[in-house]
Amino acid sequence: MELNKYKIKVLSGYRITIPKEIREKFNIKVGDELEIVVESGRISIPIIKEDPVMMIAGIAEGAPTETRGDELFLEELKRKIKIED
Repeated sequence: MELNKYKIKVLSGYRITIPKEIREKFNIKVGDELEIVVESGRISIPIIKEDPVMMIAGIAEGAPTETRGDELFLEELKRKIKIED
C-alpha cells in the first residue's frame, strides 16, 4: 500500500486546494464532486463517481438537475422512455 502525505492550508472561507499531483493522478476536474468522510478521527476525501443509472437515463450530462429524490428521478425516467401511469 502506497502512502503519500500532502500538506495543505485552509484558506479564507475554509477553502482548500487539492495539490496538482493528486488532481492529475485522479483526473479531478473543476465541478467534480468529492465527499468528506470522517472515521475514527481521520478525514478522507473520496471522489463521487457518476451514478450509472443516471447516465443510462441520460440526465447525468448537461446542466445540473435539481432533484427531490426518487420522485423526480422516476418522472424524468418515465418521460425519457415515454411510460404513462
